[in-house]
Amino acid sequence: MVASGVPGRLRPVPAALLRLELAAAVVAVLAGLPLLSARPAGRAAPAGAGAVDIVWRAAAATLFAVHTIRFAIYLRPDQGRRRPRPDVGPTVAGLVPPDGQHQAAPGYAR
Repeated sequence: MVASGVPGRLRPVPAALLRLELAAAVVAVLAGLPLLSARPAGRAAPAGAGAVDIVWRAAAATLFAVHTIRFAIYLRPDQGRRRPRPDVGPTVAGLVPPDGQHQAAPGYAR
């Protein structure tokens, strides 16, 4: 969503939450990678694995919390997106003329 430019269409708080969610997801993935290495059951965890586990858990919890907050914002009507500018009418890629004069298709009366 961030790469496709969605934050530019959102209000400041939802846009910041989207970026925070992306950052938390990146940290959670990167912190979780060392935890994937399989070790025998009787072997102790390497030094520093406890700190990595704490970072991973904190990032995952932040990710879920921010995602839940963003969903709560989006589920309320008209809360996430910016309001349309008054100078921009309902023209969609030039399909509707800005002066509002629509032409009827041939054979159809207006």
